[in-house]
Amino acid sequence: MTVLTQNIDGLHQKAGNRDVVELRGNLWRVRCAECGTVSADHPVELPILPRCGRCPGLLRPDVVWFGEMLSPKALADAEKAAVSCDLFLVVGTSAQVQPAASFAFRAYDRGIPVVEINKEPTPVSNFVVVSLIGRAGVILPALVEDRPG
Repeated sequence: MTVLTQNIDGLHQKAGNRDVVELRGNLWRVRCAECGTVSADHPVELPILPRCGRCPGLLRPDVVWFGEMLSPKALADAEKAAVSCDLFLVVGTSAQVQPAASFAFRAYDRGIPVVEINKEPTPVSNFVVVSLIGRAGVILPALVEDRPG
């Protein structure tokens, strides 16, 4: 199972998901503003101007800020997952932030069933095979409980 997320908190991995495409990066990593080196060091206290270990560049959070492009690799991985899955779940999103919102439509265009679980209808609602309105934290566990076998 591949999880596509715009969250930057790393909680999908902490929950045990192994195949996570982080479209907007991860706050628990740093990236050099000059050479692009990414590391997962999480010191409790950062120096005022944290520097890269490979060059004199400054480190910054490895997240996408407003006006920046998403990672081409993350976009390619998300596209691949959206068009090769057997089922596409849209969970807890407004489905309005692009390009993430487009992946459900990419799956739909390929004939892949799309299921939405959300607190309210979204632009995806008219294209899904099932729209479950409510809190994901309630609906998802109930679906797993009711699963046969």
